[in-house]
Amino acid sequence: MVSLLRSGRIGEWAFCVEEEGGIGFGEKSLAELSRGTETYSLATTDGIDVFQYWRDGECVEYFEPGMEHTRSEPLGPWWDRVETALAAHEREDAGMAPAVALVLDHLGITLDDATLAGPWPSLTLAEDDAPSAPLGDTYAGEGPVPPGTVEIL
Repeated sequence: MVSLLRSGRIGEWAFCVEEEGGIGFGEKSLAELSRGTETYSLATTDGIDVFQYWRDGECVEYFEPGMEHTRSEPLGPWWDRVETALAAHEREDAGMAPAVALVLDHLGITLDDATLAGPWPSLTLAEDDAPSAPLGDTYAGEGPVPPGTVEIL
């Protein structure tokens, strides 16, 4: 699986939109993205909607809207907020858009069509892109890296 990720910044907040794939909202990605900060993830993939709130590498709240049995422990405040927002738009076939608007309002930012249409840094992320063991100070497992081996351009 390969994901296309596009990112941007609004004020003090960075955001990322995963246009294809489902790697970016996985546990490892969100744990890393939330280190020292907060991360909200709202995803729709393969007919499943998922809301996640992470803080400093830990999942604070996880659930699939409308599926109370998917709520993580301890129960957090976002379930009721998201359910209320989605219920207010249930006849509109709005998907997760009301929940996205709720989070953006909570953060005090606007992510409008002009911003979404703009040029953003992009990258692809494949499942096998996960780093292996840290390379440390060795060179191909043959001992310390000889001076001058690495050239910084």
